[in-house]
Amino acid sequence: MNNRYFLSLAIEEAKKSRDKDRYYVGAVIVKDGKIISKEYGDESRDGGHAEELAIKNSKENVSGAIMYITMEPCSFRPSGKTSCSDLIINSGIKKVVYGIRDPQINIRCEGIKRLVNAGIEVIHLKEFEERCKKITPSIFE
Repeated sequence: MNNRYFLSLAIEEAKKSRDKDRYYVGAVIVKDGKIISKEYGDESRDGGHAEELAIKNSKENVSGAIMYITMEPCSFRPSGKTSCSDLIINSGIKKVVYGIRDPQINIRCEGIKRLVNAGIEVIHLKEFEERCKKITPSIFE
């Protein structure tokens, strides 16, 4: 199993979201080759963001794990909650693989920059961009 496989699973998670006119985001956390958490973003579910829910609901400690996410993690939340990029940094996740940058419609996102500055390895699978855009047509049309 590789980065493409796990990012494909994150895409399948994102498709479960039902937040109309919001980003559909999926997250999968892998540690020692096994999936320890997978979630999708849904503001009606206990906080909402996929990364946040995946970290919170993980079966194991996520320190040293890899997170696969369909979209760049947020760097600011208007709600005042901790940003997903900060949650990832504080969790000890060592690597993030993502499919598409945040489209920066309402807020300037610097999630990737923050992760890199914190020493987290970041991989952008550019060949997944179109698949990730199709998850949320209301945003990427």
